[in-house]
Amino acid sequence: MSDQGTHVERLRDAARGGRSDAQGVAHEVGASAAQTGVPLHEVLDHVERAYRPDAPDFEVARAAALAWADASLVGLADISCDDPLTSLATVPYLRSRLAEIYRGAGSRGRRAADSHALVVVELPRAAHGNDIEQALRALDVAEVLRTVFVGDETVAQLSVRRFAALAARERADDLALDLLGVLLDRAFGAGAQPRLWVERLPASVDGVAQVLAGLGE
Repeated sequence: MSDQGTHVERLRDAARGGRSDAQGVAHEVGASAAQTGVPLHEVLDHVERAYRPDAPDFEVARAAALAWADASLVGLADISCDDPLTSLATVPYLRSRLAEIYRGAGSRGRRAADSHALVVVELPRAAHGNDIEQALRALDVAEVLRTVFVGDETVAQLSVRRFAALAARERADDLALDLLGVLLDRAFGAGAQPRLWVERLPASVDGVAQVLAGLGE
């Protein structure tokens, strides 16, 4: 029996026996369900069936629902930060990092555009393929970007063909671009000719969404 099934059986036993640990068991049911992709309505169905023919205990149902919500939020946070296959940051996470940089720059009376920039890699359209081929190319680009940017830079995938490293301005120099070009040629072949450029950040955080949307096209 799966962990989820074991928890449900324990909840049924606790409910029918009037045990004091029913809320704790319900918490395990809710958390386990969220981790395995079971929707909330099924969790509440489990609680209801555990108490039949009586009405379910409100506090037990609440414990299961809250545990499910907490575990689901953790999963969503993981999904929104990094792609599970390539470990590249997602666009929402990159936007969040940029917001932090703008806040930090503003608190020091400086401009984010003077301290950071986006180094963008664009693969040629001919590089399109099926999902597996695209994932493998993304892995290759990720490896190259992380070879060049080995510090605390955020490396993200903006679209199927575009990738970016959020780096300090002094790291986004000609030397970095030249090294990126050499490593990309080795990874994809000299005929691939990926585009490389430094995207200057907008003057205020209000322009970040527009810049990222344009890069994601």
